[in-house]
This record gives sequence, structure tokens and C-alpha cells, in this order.
Amino acid sequence: MIGEGRIMVRYRVEVETGIDWGELPPWTAERFAEAVDEVFADPRGWAASAAAPITEPEHGMSGESWQFQRVGDDEHVTLRLATPATVDAQCARAGVDTEGVYSCRFQNTIMVNLKRWLQGADPAPSVQSYRAGVINHEVGHFLGFAHQGCPGRGRPAPVMMQQTIALDGCRPNEWPFSEDGEFITGTWQDS
Repeated sequence: MIGEGRIMVRYRVEVETGIDWGELPPWTAERFAEAVDEVFADPRGWAASAAAPITEPEHGMSGESWQFQRVGDDEHVTLRLATPATVDAQCARAGVDTEGVYSCRFQNTIMVNLKRWLQGADPAPSVQSYRAGVINHEVGHFLGFAHQGCPGRGRPAPVMMQQTIALDGCRPNEWPFSEDGEFITGTWQDS
């Protein structure tokens, strides 16, 4: 179990089968699970909400906090690492156009674009940063958050901002909470 929040989120991870990895080390379900666990366990991740519960009336939240537990079945949400073509096809069924590049969340499924998982994307300063950002952003949607805008030039971007599309003067940031435990937020936008 990761965190001590009020709401338990049970999650499962999957990796698309049949991927030709070539000379790359394959991303197995266990390897992907370890990466996801690491993001959830980071002190700046969503589990930090236990120390700083989130109240967002626009989203019907009052003092919300979460903890996370990886399970094999009976999950609340599944995080699936998949090829861009599979992400596009699955997300399109839910009306989301991922353009061969983006990841998405629909219902209780998060589809993570394998190409970006392997290569990262601007403006993330590293592949590791991108990975943390995409997990935190899509899980944020599952938790009930819409997209957010930049709170001001030079400030860290909220994790719910579509940072790979535009930063609008914000600094890249892959975490929902700052190092001092403050929830990083901006203006709410239609998603």
C-alpha cells in the first residue's frame, strides 16, 4: 500500500503483448508496475494528499486524499502501456483523438503511449520526468480533475496542464504537489 489517504485506489498494470522490442529491453508488466509504483510513492505524488487534502468545489471535492494499492484483479483503474496505434484505437472508442502521440484516460482505463514512454516529450527535461508526468496527469483525470491552465509566468505548471501542448509561461512540472507539500494548481479549463 502506498500512502495513507482516505480513499483507496486499487490499480492494475498491463503491457500490450506482441510488441517487437528489437534491441530495446522489453517493458514487461512487472517493469511497468515498478515504474508506476515509484511514481505513486514519490512524496510529491497524489499520495501526498494525505498530508494536504484537496478541496476543489468545482470538482465536488472536499478534503479528498488518496492511497494506492496494486492488485491483480478487482481494480478501480487499469494503467495500460501500449503502442500508439493501440492507444489511438482504444481512446477513439471513447471519443478521444490521441493523434498517435498522446495518452488518454477513459472510464477506468488509462492508456499510456509507448513511443513517448520510451522517448519522452518536450518540455519534460528527461524521459523519467515525462513518465512521472504522464502517470500523474492521467491518474489525475481518473481522480476527477479536469485540465488546468498556467497560474502565472515562471511558476511550476500544474500536473493537470497539457504541458506537451503549451506551457504558456509556466515551468515544466510532473508532480501534483511541490516539495513543501503544496498542491500545484491553476485555472480550471474544459477538458
